[in-house]
Amino acid sequence: MENGIVIRKAEKEDVRQIAEICVEDWKEAYRGIIESDYLDSLSVDQRYEIEVKRYEKFIVAADGKKVLGYAWLELADDDMADCEVIALYVRYSYRKNGIGKLLLQYAIRHFQDLGKKKMIIWCLKENSESRIFYEKTGGKESQTGSHNWGGKDYDMISYLYDLED
Repeated sequence: MENGIVIRKAEKEDVRQIAEICVEDWKEAYRGIIESDYLDSLSVDQRYEIEVKRYEKFIVAADGKKVLGYAWLELADDDMADCEVIALYVRYSYRKNGIGKLLLQYAIRHFQDLGKKKMIIWCLKENSESRIFYEKTGGKESQTGSHNWGGKDYDMISYLYDLED
């Protein structure tokens, strides 16, 4: 699957596909974890309006013009980590093809090039598929917390990556 896939900075013309991936992924991956009413209320148009304001912080995995996945990278400034992958999503039908790993590897190299030392990623505690992925790619379970979506709190867990290894 990795043939022809390029990891690059997101461009404005990628935002519609980024919004589609996000909404599709949430509706598929989080069904049974996050309330259905909230998931059913998600729309690509609303997500586009949110993502178009911050797409410069995203990287994409693209095959030609088709965006197969994306990640949102941020610098952080806390005791646990100095950089963060806020989101990492792959089109549901393209999962298990190494795309998430390519995005994560790019993020790690990017942050290492900036001299960063610890990267953090948060995910839903009940999202076992993502948790297995982060553990397989070297993430170490760290702190727990919660996040509110649609008026309900959900348990979160973070994974730390040591970028100095």
